[in-house]
Amino acid sequence: MNPETDRDIENLEAWAEIIRNVLWHVPPDRRGQVLSLTTEREEAERQEREESPGLKFMTLNEDWANTPGARHRNAIMRLKSLLVQVFVRDIANNHSQQEAADILFVQHRHGTGSGLLEDYLPERKPAR
Repeated sequence: MNPETDRDIENLEAWAEIIRNVLWHVPPDRRGQVLSLTTEREEAERQEREESPGLKFMTLNEDWANTPGARHRNAIMRLKSLLVQVFVRDIANNHSQQEAADILFVQHRHGTGSGLLEDYLPERKPAR
């Protein structure tokens, strides 16, 4: 399996489908609110990027503790874990074992760190 390409990264329709997949796991009566809040935050960040192009230095201060990312950190980690499980299951259910492994363990050029999933997985049996 080949990693994502620059063309994949620029594919707006593909990204929209992925966002729809994520939204499927948000309660239906909250999806509009989630999209609205996300759009508001993206617009504010876009304006900030346009007003001060170049490097942005991140600092931790008292204001950080009052951000949604800090206030809801544990819930965010649990929901990220849920989405990883759901997406891995989707890939595994729709491909052979080898194809699923090839998709999941390819080195992602547009990822972070090494780009290799196995570099970030602990070596332990799952808790049941």
